[in-house]
Amino acid sequence: ITNAENQQEVNELKEIARREVFTTSAGDFSHQLKFSDAIQRPGVAYHFESEIEEALERMHAAFRDHDFSDDGDLYNVALGFRLLRQHGYKVSC
Repeated sequence: ITNAENQQEVNELKEIARREVFTTSAGDFSHQLKFSDAIQRPGVAYHFESEIEEALERMHAAFRDHDFSDDGDLYNVALGFRLLRQHGYKVSC
């Protein structure tokens, strides 16, 4: 396997992640939250910076407008709160 083949496979996997995770419906933040958190921990979030920023912007608007559908899931609300605060968004508890 050559370096070019590895790079091509990495690019294909990144496109799959973009399609599967970041093109979900605007109100469904669960997958986006978990994916964003998971890729930030090992330090590979730079591959998806613009997608994460767009998702956080939509989440912030939903929090601000009280339109965040949490379905009673405290984990998702807490994760969204933490990610928004980490990225500099003003969110009150």
